[in-house]
Amino acid sequence: MENRMSIKRKGLTLTVFEDDIEDPREYYKDTNMSKMICFHRRYQLGDKHNFKTPSEFNEWYNKNKDKVACIMPLYLLDHSGLAMSVHDFHDHWDSGQVGYAYILKETLREHNMADDIGSYDTCRALIETEVEEYDRWLRGIPQYYAFDITDQNDELIECMGVFEFTTLKEMIGEMKERSEHSYDFLFDTLLKQEENYL
Repeated sequence: MENRMSIKRKGLTLTVFEDDIEDPREYYKDTNMSKMICFHRRYQLGDKHNFKTPSEFNEWYNKNKDKVACIMPLYLLDHSGLAMSVHDFHDHWDSGQVGYAYILKETLREHNMADDIGSYDTCRALIETEVEEYDRWLRGIPQYYAFDITDQNDELIECMGVFEFTTLKEMIGEMKERSEHSYDFLFDTLLKQEENYL
């Protein structure tokens, strides 16, 4: 599917375009359980932090081990796009360790999970879930789209975003459902136009 589609009818323009989704480490910064500390010469990855070098982070960790419930390494694959995992990609040319993800015991207490402080499996699962979510964002999976409707003077009438692309028909259908129904004809026409191109 193209990154942008549009159609003009009755003095109105409907444009559907790829939506720019915010980094989940930033968007959920107040609710993420883990901290992701990364070091890379070209990319800003993970959470913002004040550690200048991996050695500085290791010093901090060695002084604060008793406060950390769980820590796991982070690996980056940089080949035709980025991917991140807590598991080694075993690609000596395009991947390597870029940092760590950890959960503080205090964070578990704050989330009413004090009983899980000693559970390595629980902490590991929490970290893996957040790293997988970040990995999907890095890889652009799933794709999200937005739409806007403008009048003949290019004045914005309506706009909405964060529609997950599953199939074109399902996505346009969801946009149509959430939009003002007086614009249904725009969505119907755009869908018919795009299906004719396929």
